[in-house]
Amino acid sequence: MAFTYARYREERMSDISRFSLGGTANTALGVELLPDFQEPVLPQTRDRYVDVPGKHGRTLFSSDLGAREIVLDLVMIDSTTPETLQSLTKTFSAVLLDQDGHPEDVALVFTKEPNKTYTVRYSGNMPLQRLIGGSKGYFSLPLVAADPFSYGAEDTDTFTITTDGQTEDIENAGDYRTPPVITITNDGVGSVVGFTLTTRALK
Repeated sequence: MAFTYARYREERMSDISRFSLGGTANTALGVELLPDFQEPVLPQTRDRYVDVPGKHGRTLFSSDLGAREIVLDLVMIDSTTPETLQSLTKTFSAVLLDQDGHPEDVALVFTKEPNKTYTVRYSGNMPLQRLIGGSKGYFSLPLVAADPFSYGAEDTDTFTITTDGQTEDIENAGDYRTPPVITITNDGVGSVVGFTLTTRALK
């Protein structure tokens, strides 16, 4: 079978992560992830130690996760002239900045995990290296997720309590403990008394 760039691109794209940024697919932005893109499994930890007099070493006081830093190594492949490349850079920048030119929070979704969303914003610098007479270029896009976790769609369950002693089970299908938001509306003439919430971990 004869080599074509379209076929090469299709095969290559099947081996790397597609994504959307600010609701716009990477293909619409005219960029692709480089094959050697490294995705951080976990963000850097914040470890707090306490030095205890008379005791060797240190005592761990607490440990949690810091912000998640994501660097997307991108190549602009839809440009054919220096002018179209410049136009693409402006289109791409418009996704990252608000109308006053300030970085704003945008949604980052990887196609391999389409039901999970990171909230990120541009942080750092983004120099463009031009190739092939200035008609193509590649760059690294530094993003920071202040909240290091990705989130799925919000689930809403509605139950109607009609009898005394009635119970309803609500299960968190996520990977981490998530505090629910519970709203109680009394539609009857009587008041609700003796309402109890019980939580338990399932493994």
